[in-house]
Amino acid sequence: MPKEYEKLPSKDLFKKIMCRIHKEQRLLLFKRIVVYFFGLAGSIVAFVPAFQMVKTGFFDSGFTRFFSLLFSDFNIVMAHWQNFALALLEAIPVMSIIIFSVIIVVFLESLKFLARDIKVVFYLKKLIN
Repeated sequence: MPKEYEKLPSKDLFKKIMCRIHKEQRLLLFKRIVVYFFGLAGSIVAFVPAFQMVKTGFFDSGFTRFFSLLFSDFNIVMAHWQNFALALLEAIPVMSIIIFSVIIVVFLESLKFLARDIKVVFYLKKLIN
């Protein structure tokens, strides 16, 4: 019987396991916060060049000139609305708008996940205390 008793786990084993799981969860949470923070910072840095690229694309393609015709010569535009609509569609800088939109989505998603994980950190600190 004493030999079987020696094979039983120690009394603190459950506490040690739970402490290790908690440490691993905190480490994973910290890693996620770092990744989301860099995603947020990168999207903020990339926002200005992407916005400049969209603005330059609209001016270089002539979209602004076509669009201004809508206000200056409305009757002519309405007479040839199909050709006008096609000219506007052809002048839209699609790639720069897509890049700008992706940067905006990365910013918003990173902000959402970062706020969620920071809230979890403060909640865990509250639980510990």
